[in-house]
Amino acid sequence: MDYFRTHTEINLEAIRRNSETIKASTGKQLIAVVKADAYGHGVVPVIEVLRPVADMFAVATIEEGVALRQAGIRDPILVLFSSLPEQAAHIVAHGLTPTIGDWEFANRLNDVASKIVSVHVNINTGMNRSGIYWTEAAQFLNRLKTLHRLNVEGVFTHLATADETDKRFVFLQLKRFSSVLEKVSNGSALVHAANSAAALAIPEAHFDAVRPGLSLYGIYPALERTIQLEPALTWKARIGWMGSLSEGEGVSYGLRYKAPRETRVVMVQVGYGDGYPRALSGVGEVLIGGARRPIVGRVCMDVSVVRLASTDNVSVGDEVVLIGKQGDAEITVDELAHRAGTISYEILTQIGARVPKNYI
Repeated sequence: MDYFRTHTEINLEAIRRNSETIKASTGKQLIAVVKADAYGHGVVPVIEVLRPVADMFAVATIEEGVALRQAGIRDPILVLFSSLPEQAAHIVAHGLTPTIGDWEFANRLNDVASKIVSVHVNINTGMNRSGIYWTEAAQFLNRLKTLHRLNVEGVFTHLATADETDKRFVFLQLKRFSSVLEKVSNGSALVHAANSAAALAIPEAHFDAVRPGLSLYGIYPALERTIQLEPALTWKARIGWMGSLSEGEGVSYGLRYKAPRETRVVMVQVGYGDGYPRALSGVGEVLIGGARRPIVGRVCMDVSVVRLASTDNVSVGDEVVLIGKQGDAEITVDELAHRAGTISYEILTQIGARVPKNYI
């Protein structure tokens, strides 16, 4: 189709430049996190553009890894979270690099493997959602050596507060992690801990490799702005209808918004069925003609209503920017998330399947 009611535009070169900047600033190997369809940017095109820069890719689930193999991706793929024992055969069959977080899974993986399988071991230093608890990790890693078809290629941890101003718990986690590393002989195992926030602002967390996710796509995970990133995603929609409200007349479900005077409005072809948050009802803004215009009434499943200024000269079919720039004005994903009472990660990953991606 030449016309889409709503679509995103993904600047792949911006993603590549972001990855190069992160890798150069840290001087470490780069494990590019492409889970959740590359944070809503489209995982296969993102991998293709990152291939010259990334040393490994990381996903969250076995299903994501298998889908990439079926799409023809042959690069190393790390599955960041522990898998179920019954998934071990799928990991071996598709050549994925699993995370070890418990003995039962490790033992099953060793049993089903017909050749050496590279694995990474997750050390729980305080995130407390997965992994081997740090006080037991040295003993576990030594015991793992008895499973001769498993090769510990990497050892890592997840940092719980790297994106917060107070970094004290980060350094406690790093102290715990380092104490484990000092007790075991891991040979050439790759050590990694830094998510985007730590990669940008905490050199002590860099170790052998960094694991950026959000920052690859040009979004800062914390207040620190130590390097220059370029947002890669723009989200656009179209004006689908124009009308006017008399004084006191309502709009959208529940008629919660009442026009204080004669008011011009337009219907924008995007709604929560596309992933545009319903929480933006009455508080969100969009760009029309290079100017901010407010959402009025409730965001619907398929459309939203926006109030125009009396001087606006617009037509059905005109472009509306939800995230990105139009003229001199800009709405960032961070702003959209703040207005919706959520985080940028959720905004990006909730953009729906019926919103086509146009790649630049």
